[in-house]
Amino acid sequence: MKKGRLILWTAVILTATVFFYSSIQRKYTFTLAGSDGMIKSEQIQPLFGTVKVSGDCDTDVIFTDTETGEKYEIGYITSGVSEKIQLEKGQWYTVAGGGNLTISPVHVRIE
Repeated sequence: MKKGRLILWTAVILTATVFFYSSIQRKYTFTLAGSDGMIKSEQIQPLFGTVKVSGDCDTDVIFTDTETGEKYEIGYITSGVSEKIQLEKGQWYTVAGGGNLTISPVHVRIE
């Protein structure tokens, strides 16, 4: 009886965790889009320390710290492939790249 309850509670907790993570991903995913094929940029702030980036074309993705000017680069991503990069949580970065870039989980600065 106790083993069955433990399994049930574990399943409930895991399900809640998956739903919570999914809602964060949906709410804090940003697509930097454009139809002209040019390099675009926007300011983002990582929600956690790791940012996931994917795109619909082959491109370099460059993150520039807005305070120090230090650059962090994902050298090359190909269409449909996602890459992760470690950035400082709470710091603002300008992200630039070609095509439609999907970036998560981040806050976006709108001015």
